[in-house]
Amino acid sequence: MTRGLRALGYVFVRGVTGMRQSPLVQTVAVLTMAVCILLLGTVSLLLINAEGVVDGWGVDVPLTVYLNEEVPEEDALALTERIAALPEVDHTELVSPAIALERLQDGLGTGASVLEGVEVQMLPTSIEVYTQPESPEEFSAALAGRLREVKIVEEVAIVGAWASALNDGLGALRTIAGTLALLVTFACVAITWSTIRLAVFARRSEVEILRLVGGTRRFVRAPFVIEGAIQGVLGAAFAITLLAFGFHSLAPHLERGLSLFLVAGAVRFFTVFEVMLAMGFGALLGVIGARIAVARYVEI
Repeated sequence: MTRGLRALGYVFVRGVTGMRQSPLVQTVAVLTMAVCILLLGTVSLLLINAEGVVDGWGVDVPLTVYLNEEVPEEDALALTERIAALPEVDHTELVSPAIALERLQDGLGTGASVLEGVEVQMLPTSIEVYTQPESPEEFSAALAGRLREVKIVEEVAIVGAWASALNDGLGALRTIAGTLALLVTFACVAITWSTIRLAVFARRSEVEILRLVGGTRRFVRAPFVIEGAIQGVLGAAFAITLLAFGFHSLAPHLERGLSLFLVAGAVRFFTVFEVMLAMGFGALLGVIGARIAVARYVEI
């Protein structure tokens, strides 16, 4: 156990020492990886916040039925149950004026002051209709037409084209993020591979000595792999730091300027878990690039 810890300590120290022997090359490699990860992080952050805004506004509700003023509760419940019984409908939700006002206040957050003077009685009772995923597109329009003829119904709102456009936009953003992730993976692996290859050439004598004293394949290669992992972690950490600085500088202005469009809490930075995933992603890319380099240039 003690021997294994000593070997691990030696490998880590040699990896750090190796980086200190070529600071300029290492700095360029880390900064280049940071730029790549920064681009991916920016797109990912835009995607996360866009999804948060869409979810917060509830554009996944295909149909909203607004009822007339002072509709008896039993009539509203009866209509809700009739709609829910349709095979194309997944479920329905009856939203009272009190719940609607509470949603508005929660959604506006710090911008809830615009609701001053708005009383519960001013808001209508509504029914949110969620259709089955496999239901035909024309069903919502047909149901809306039938519901408009119901005596207690004031208006029927269909999300329709707006929701479709938002979903198409999110889909495009997901595609961009996925494509960028592949490009960043390739770029970071290539950067680490090039850097570690130079490191191997610069430390040929060290590698030869380790071979002569009986160092195993894994023992000889490990310091270079550690070096690649450190490059990845530093690149990711630098990228996340820059992204955090930019986000926290712009977020207050966005929330103030778009308070009527952004629900409270919709604009957020990465969670601690997501930051740790980003750091792990950077480390993994560094390890892969280093492993490819030492597999070819450190032969035993």
